Amino acid sequence: MAPPLFTQTSQSTEAGHTIKITKDGIAFSYCHNTNSCSNELGELGRTNDPYKLLPITLVDSHHTNIEVLQAYTGGFPSSGHSALIDSQGYLYLCGCDRWQQLGLGSPNGGSTGYTWKGGRLWQTQFQRADYVIELLQQLDPNLGKQQNNMSENNPRRWIRDVALGGDHTVILSSNKKDVVVFGKAGEGQLGLTSKPWVSSPSKSKILSSSSPDIAAVCAFRFCSMTLDDDGQMKSSVGKCSKLRKTLSEACS
Repeated sequence: MAPPLFTQTSQSTEAGHTIKITKDGIAFSYCHNTNSCSNELGELGRTNDPYKLLPITLVDSHHTNIEVLQAYTGGFPSSGHSALIDSQGYLYLCGCDRWQQLGLGSPNGGSTGYTWKGGRLWQTQFQRADYVIELLQQLDPNLGKQQNNMSENNPRRWIRDVALGGDHTVILSSNKKDVVVFGKAGEGQLGLTSKPWVSSPSKSKILSSSSPDIAAVCAFRFCSMTLDDDGQMKSSVGKCSKLRKTLSEACS
């Protein structure tokens, strides 16, 4: 049997895990660094041997035959988290959720109203983050509608890009203007006008733009950045002074 043909790979140098996507939309994961990754908090999105490249079973009560098109990895050693986007544009997250970096709670409830599924601070299976997409649609009611050339099979009809920092997550809307953030915020890495210790999904006014000129988002440790179409940094928040060059090179 021929080995799977992978078309996309995301690798976290800090958290030590990798996710690969096949041409058929099947996600595989493994720990590439035995010192920083053991899958203790579910960052691989599956069980079994963490050091073997094995497939992820994506379970969703909303639809079947889920085809994965994009993978993202991030986190710190021993506390990684991961994200997937399927062919219909839905977002899934798993792994460490200690700082609400999986965004599974309603923005209306705020960080104090966050409820961890099963009372655990981590998720070992990928969970669909519907609250994040609901917030993106609230910010832009036209988002994802067919008149914007975004059909139901367009993976970017709601989300253009995702970046996973140490304990936070950054989401770029497909309108290239709105940036939604969640997770740990104490170092200013979410770009909120206030500086809460932790935040449920919220719009980052500092990272967002009034014009559709954000091409990508990037995050690493306690830093977040936005990039323009030329790969140049537009804005940055958090502890970025020593990381700007590294982030720009990694995200360009």
